[in-house]
Amino acid sequence: MENDKIIHVPLLNKRWNIFAYFLYPAPVFVLVILFLLKIRLTGEGVADLIYSFWAMGSIIMILTAVDKEDEMIKHFRLQAFQTGFYWLVWGLGLLIVVHLLGNFTNELISGPKISAPLVMFLLSTYVLGALKYQIWKSNRIDEKHSK
Repeated sequence: MENDKIIHVPLLNKRWNIFAYFLYPAPVFVLVILFLLKIRLTGEGVADLIYSFWAMGSIIMILTAVDKEDEMIKHFRLQAFQTGFYWLVWGLGLLIVVHLLGNFTNELISGPKISAPLVMFLLSTYVLGALKYQIWKSNRIDEKHSK
């Protein structure tokens, strides 16, 4: 099964992290350029642009190989995606409740518009956070055992 090209996920070279880190501040430069070109975006358009860049940066970081790619890291990636989807479901559920409350009350609460860039941003951020947390925790345990 590991040789199946459909299931196999190729990891990126560590140099891709530089590009990923560039994607986080990049929306600011894009927005300045669009402003200078007199291209106006709605608030939702600006949010989607920012979410898109941040999601791409996080996805690249998730798919970038670490120093020692072994079975443990492979397991961490799988667990990170499971954790990310778990938190995405709860996060989207909360946003839906906020939207419903905003529709049925006189309050001006509505939360951010639920869009594909927002969902990709939330999912990739949750997965990246879970992956980095597991690697950090594993390194702490290794340090304790080596003392």
